[in-house]
Amino acid sequence: MTHKQAAVTRAKLLARLTGLGTVLRGSLLERTTYHSSGCPKCARGEGHPQWVLNVGYPGGKTRQLSLRSEQVPQVRQAIEQYRQVKETLEAISELNQQLLRLDRDEARASKARNTEPGQ
Repeated sequence: MTHKQAAVTRAKLLARLTGLGTVLRGSLLERTTYHSSGCPKCARGEGHPQWVLNVGYPGGKTRQLSLRSEQVPQVRQAIEQYRQVKETLEAISELNQQLLRLDRDEARASKARNTEPGQ
């Protein structure tokens, strides 16, 4: 890949990074909670199903946020958008590494041309 091709590809990837205000990192879980006593539904073993956004942090800490069922599609979309943004950032990083290698190689070639005998 040439320097120009890498720069054009990077520009296209950068154009994808729009609307970042709604991204969410985490996992969407469906859980069932049970009351310890006094709930007929829990006494029958049915429990109460609920959706939870689970987010992990350094040190093994997690945070769970209970969601209303109408929030689930929005959260799914935001998590998917986060995944796509992360993939795009990784691709941009790879292209930037490639551009650094190309710049280094071009500088070496230029230096070699300028130090050739007869110049």
